[in-house]
Amino acid sequence: MSRDVVWITLESVRQDHSSLGGYDRDTTPFLRSLASRSDAASFTNCFSHDIWTRSSSASILTGLTPSAHRTWSQEDRLVKDVPTVAEAFRDAGYRTACVSPNPQLTEATGLDRGFDHFHYLSKDTLVDEAGIPTMIKYLAGLRRYSAGYTTDTRKHSIGYLDRALTKRHVDAAAEEGTPLFLYTHLGDSHHPYHPPRPYQDAFEDGFDMSLDDALETSMDMSEHIYEHMASGLPFSDDEWNAIHAMYDAEILGVDQTTRRIVEYAESRLDDPIVVVTSDHGELLGESGLLAHMISVEDAVSNVPMVVSGVPGLSGVHDEIVQHADAMQTVLEAAGVDFDLPVGYDLRENDREFAVTQRSGARARGKFAKLAESGDAFDESRYHSDDVTSLRTPEFRYTRSTDGDELFSVPDETDVGDDRPERRAELAEVCESWMNEYGLPYSDQQERAEFDDSMSDHLADLGYL
Repeated sequence: MSRDVVWITLESVRQDHSSLGGYDRDTTPFLRSLASRSDAASFTNCFSHDIWTRSSSASILTGLTPSAHRTWSQEDRLVKDVPTVAEAFRDAGYRTACVSPNPQLTEATGLDRGFDHFHYLSKDTLVDEAGIPTMIKYLAGLRRYSAGYTTDTRKHSIGYLDRALTKRHVDAAAEEGTPLFLYTHLGDSHHPYHPPRPYQDAFEDGFDMSLDDALETSMDMSEHIYEHMASGLPFSDDEWNAIHAMYDAEILGVDQTTRRIVEYAESRLDDPIVVVTSDHGELLGESGLLAHMISVEDAVSNVPMVVSGVPGLSGVHDEIVQHADAMQTVLEAAGVDFDLPVGYDLRENDREFAVTQRSGARARGKFAKLAESGDAFDESRYHSDDVTSLRTPEFRYTRSTDGDELFSVPDETDVGDDRPERRAELAEVCESWMNEYGLPYSDQQERAEFDDSMSDHLADLGYL
């Protein structure tokens, strides 16, 4: 019997800012309650395959590493000869649907392939995708669902519209009796951190300034993100407190959108498999950085993950896992055949380490923007070429053509020359892994092409 699958990816949520990560703020109460079910499992050491949406999503939807699918720089598009999970579900008779508010996950990047129903939500597509009646309800409820009545589109949250579209596909699958593979990306927790009005004061006891000033500080951080990094992140303690509080409030908002999507899906579908995770984490000053760029450390690679409804999988797990493992488990449970190169079934996890990669081309683009914004940023501290990082329970080993490093975890202290044997061992493991999983899947190349509307959207999100 086919199983319905609902996969929800939260944008930019780091594990240690979730309720599953021992955080002192209850930012993800629904995710916590979902994880506590008898048929659900949570994973405290889940690591993303890359540190930004396009490449991480490509790994989730192909089971390939970033250096294999090559959709990991601003110019790259997933090539047509790379098979996708959505195609496998479609070929197995599933209704396949995706909702994305991020241009990195659209037809422009090739990540729509296999979805019979694909919805890209932007200010220029909202009416066509959501429909006039839904838009009227959204606009009438802007004080509940978003920032209220402002023309600054960067401040608006569209989780309500994402939820409305997912409900349509849940209803259609239930009425048709067709199994559903629903993949939805909730983007409201991407910077700028401007939570919907009902959540803005959720953590205001954490800062001394006014709420309006806290929101302004958060927006300024995003609007001038490169300038702030280029000048050494000159935020006061209370400004940092405000930024953290606004980020956490955004997480609370997407958690509640997730709750409504899952509860509706479970009310209409027969025992769906549910996966909730994040595409990557977020840097909040670590290594002198913001957002998700350049570094692959835990702040930007360790993400929350909960899997519900898979027989034989429950409890809290602290072993190292990755997104491909969750997808492998879902495919097995749903009875869908697909070759997932780097995935392990979570019920029989044999993973000894996680691998997070990031492209040198994208990093060098960030360095150029930082150089334009000031002269205080020392790019020599960071790898400038393609990075491959192995994360074990004890260490993070990172290498590129610039050299290699070994860090102890969880504090990520550079051990220098203190552990030469372990460093040499991980270097050998990394080389072997690259030869088996890291080489390009295809010798073809395709270029991502964004129209003016998408480019504006990317600029608002800090990609351009």
